Amino acid sequence: MKTVLVLLAALCAPSLCDDAFELPEVNDDALSLLQFSANSEKGQLCSSGIKKGRFCCRKSCGTCGGRGCQNRPGGEKACCLSDIKASGRKCNGRNMQKCLMPRKNRRRGMGMGQKGPGVEPEVPPTDISEPAVVEELSLCERSLNLNNVLRNNLGGAGPDAGEEGILFGGVLAGKDLLVSASNAYTPNMLNPSGGVLRNGIRQGFGVINMASGSSVNLDFTLTDSATGEDSADTFVVTFFDGDHGMAHESREGLTISGMSNYIVDDDTELEITETATDDASLANGVGLATFTSTLRGTKEDNPLSPMALTGLQEKRSVEAYFENKASFSVTLTESGYVNPQGRNIFFAGASILTCTKEAKCTSFECPLGWKLKQDAEFTICASKPCTVADTDACCFEEVPAIVPPGARRR
Repeated sequence: MKTVLVLLAALCAPSLCDDAFELPEVNDDALSLLQFSANSEKGQLCSSGIKKGRFCCRKSCGTCGGRGCQNRPGGEKACCLSDIKASGRKCNGRNMQKCLMPRKNRRRGMGMGQKGPGVEPEVPPTDISEPAVVEELSLCERSLNLNNVLRNNLGGAGPDAGEEGILFGGVLAGKDLLVSASNAYTPNMLNPSGGVLRNGIRQGFGVINMASGSSVNLDFTLTDSATGEDSADTFVVTFFDGDHGMAHESREGLTISGMSNYIVDDDTELEITETATDDASLANGVGLATFTSTLRGTKEDNPLSPMALTGLQEKRSVEAYFENKASFSVTLTESGYVNPQGRNIFFAGASILTCTKEAKCTSFECPLGWKLKQDAEFTICASKPCTVADTDACCFEEVPAIVPPGARRR
């Protein structure tokens, strides 16, 4: 195979091969070899562009990926990593700009990965382990905001009356999040101050209380705040605190259906059962996986902030990515507990699994009369998120034009 590919590369002149040479039947390893052979005079792929992971962007972009691609010199189609990936364009030209490097090993962006050759679909899944992709999609800046509960009646168990479900208000601009049970829901009945009274929000987390020895199927749906109709968007949801009780047999399970990808810590403690996590399933938004606890936990190790997780808390969290979706499904299970008890499930939007501890000035809104500096995308705020203390670092004050005395105003 290698000999054939080298001969093909030698027969194909660079002027004829640029943006035209494709071998859809060959595998990724062979395609990489062919490309490298066709570009032997340069000695490397992406020789005249900007390389970022598996992406090659035009030098006119100034950087590869990131927010505001459409406003950069190279233009949206030449700079945005998600656009390059969505186009399915593989590197097939001498200079390799504006393309997606073929993959040699099948290793997804979840930190787990199954090594070995694999077939990549025409449009591969979005890799949320790429910081530039996360930044470009504004997954951190547009994270779900869980600070307002409009109705609290999951499974019709209360404490509020009215329609079934927990309705979180204003999770995104003009959008609410409805969490509803599609089968019987059993909260903890033993603690009069617990159970459904725990449902709702706590310090920016959504909380769902469950009785041990029970399971529930939940539908998470983004809705238009004005009409109540389903409203698709691109977002992430993180589930935290995947641990169980003192009994050796006890387990806490979380099955997520309808994902476009997911990410866990490289040293995750969660046991992962990948039912449908091949690239084609993820690219089509039908990813399905189960995350099961493997170690005990206590109240002392519960998370306090999605953006300030300890190393242990990161190992017990999973962040799921949903691309242009209005809804997805989750099954929660609590099994094997010796004594009846209540368990609280914590979830939120973006977390430290994908978002850095730093915030760039591009996420800061300058006060009236001020504008972002030209280097805002490269300037880091003193804290995350940016605050008014970063105004001078991120913004400059617009100075009104001075009209000389006696000059006529037009």
